[in-house]
Amino acid sequence: MRVLFVGGTGPVGEAAVPHLVAAGHEVALAHSGRHEAFAELEHLHGPRGELLARDGPAEHWRPEAVIDTFAGGATAAKARELSGLAERTGVGQIVAVSSMDVYLQAGEAGVDGHALAELTTGTLPIGEDAELREPGSVERSEVHDNVAMEAALGGAERLTILRPGAIYGHHPRAAVAREWFLVGRVARGERRLGMPMGGNQIFHRVALDRVAGAIAAAIERAPAGAWACNVGDPSVLTYGALARLVAEQLGWEWELVPADHSDDEHDHPWNVRHPVLADVRRLEARLGVLEPDPIAATIAQIEWLWGNRERLEALTASLP
Repeated sequence: MRVLFVGGTGPVGEAAVPHLVAAGHEVALAHSGRHEAFAELEHLHGPRGELLARDGPAEHWRPEAVIDTFAGGATAAKARELSGLAERTGVGQIVAVSSMDVYLQAGEAGVDGHALAELTTGTLPIGEDAELREPGSVERSEVHDNVAMEAALGGAERLTILRPGAIYGHHPRAAVAREWFLVGRVARGERRLGMPMGGNQIFHRVALDRVAGAIAAAIERAPAGAWACNVGDPSVLTYGALARLVAEQLGWEWELVPADHSDDEHDHPWNVRHPVLADVRRLEARLGVLEPDPIAATIAQIEWLWGNRERLEALTASLP
């Protein structure tokens, strides 16, 4: 199948493209050219609007499926650009990489500056049919709002929406290097560690390679129509359990400090008021994505971050 990956040179693309190529798909990357990868593949360079415009490079490439990670932020306008391309070229499938942040329960937990709820709505784990938050209900929604993006999608018979949690993987980008928040403290010799809510917070984590596998599997196995799928690890570590695992792997001992979840001094990348834990049975049963093992993947992430600590320390200002 001819698969156009809009972006494709960020962490998710770099992980997913080898899966797509291995499955026998003909893959092209449509991106700005700021970051390069996969020199052996065809690249369409230019601003997103020009690439996806009528009579533009993407249209001339005639893709059968399009994957979009919405680099720089998901918006309704970007979804409409994508839908227009699909309508004009007869694209059979759009795979849109969204986020678990679309759920009302995630919003009520304080994700992306959504108003906190004292008592959350719904049940756990969060299924794909759970209530979504309102478009525009988070900070900076004009530049990034997955709910608005999802609502504006159309133009293809198969509209596959993947909703990953907090991605982690071997890449220095802040979006997937969240565990540096802990590993970096060890590297700097910082023993004091705030434990908001006793370290019991959960924001569903997911290995980068599991997201990559989900993208490739969606091309093959996602059903017709609009279909959403949570993408998360099958078992989840609390913040406290993650901090303990980092300490065990690096031979470290924390000096734990009780803290309130709203205390900025002890904020961390998984700091939510209520647990955000998603149902991943659809990912496993329908898409058949079962790897990697989350503990093994987390340990590998800790080791990678530690092995690259000097490089990452230089990027501290841009990391969580």
